[in-house]
Amino acid sequence: MQLERTFSVTAPIGTVWETLMDFERVAGCIPGAQILEKTSEDEYQVAMKVKLGPVTMQYKGTLHVVERDADARRATLQGKAREARGQGAAEASVTMQLSESGAATEASVNADLTLSGKAAAMGKSVIGSVTDQMLAVFTQNLQEMIKAQDTNTPDAGAEAAPASAAPSSAASPSATSTSATSAAKESAPRESAPTAPPPAAGTQRGSAAETQPAAPPSSSSPAPASASAGRQGESSLDGLAVARQVLADQLRSPGKVLGLVLVAAALAHLAGRRSGRRQAVALLRSGGV
Repeated sequence: MQLERTFSVTAPIGTVWETLMDFERVAGCIPGAQILEKTSEDEYQVAMKVKLGPVTMQYKGTLHVVERDADARRATLQGKAREARGQGAAEASVTMQLSESGAATEASVNADLTLSGKAAAMGKSVIGSVTDQMLAVFTQNLQEMIKAQDTNTPDAGAEAAPASAAPSSAASPSATSTSATSAAKESAPRESAPTAPPPAAGTQRGSAAETQPAAPPSSSSPAPASASAGRQGESSLDGLAVARQVLADQLRSPGKVLGLVLVAAALAHLAGRRSGRRQAVALLRSGGV
């Protein structure tokens, strides 16, 4: 049985050729097809499940690459398989030729197919209809695969441009921060340590005028008065605090407390006697008058 079909993919011919020659990937675009194992560079173990009318056939066999001409964009494949339940066999020789058509790539496929068993009883019309359906699905899947592949491939020119511009962009923030730091240092007021006033003319080293500190300016003249007043207040407070501390220390000892009481009583007695004498003297003087 001879089958001739064509399909078209919107992609460069080189891209289509490389994709079709990657059999392990492109097998997923064929409904029911599967690569089981790659036994050599040009031979694969394959499986195929296809529904022919009411019957579902499951084939398993080998696919051999007879010719792969990259310059002519032509490939010849040969496959042999047997139905898994013993319901026949299939053998095919397929030649595929690619050609350019504007922005698209056209592929013409010629297949010499030999079937036996139940599949052979289906007739050419049924097999042709199933082949057309499978080819339509295969073409759509192949187009989506190539489109996804082109989307995931970065542009080399686009990569080179950011790479070349990277050093300048990376150096820019550093230069900016450096200039900003320099400007901040220049604009900031410079703090200088206070310098002592120069000695008066004619003053000898070691003289009283050099050793004595200079008088403060007139604007700060009230400061010494307030400072001396503060020192006097502090001295009086210190004296009161000392007296309180002495009294507290004296009161902590019972003997000292008793002594203080006796001393206070004696002083009170003496003070009373002196007051009585002064009153008696006053009365005598007033009576003599």
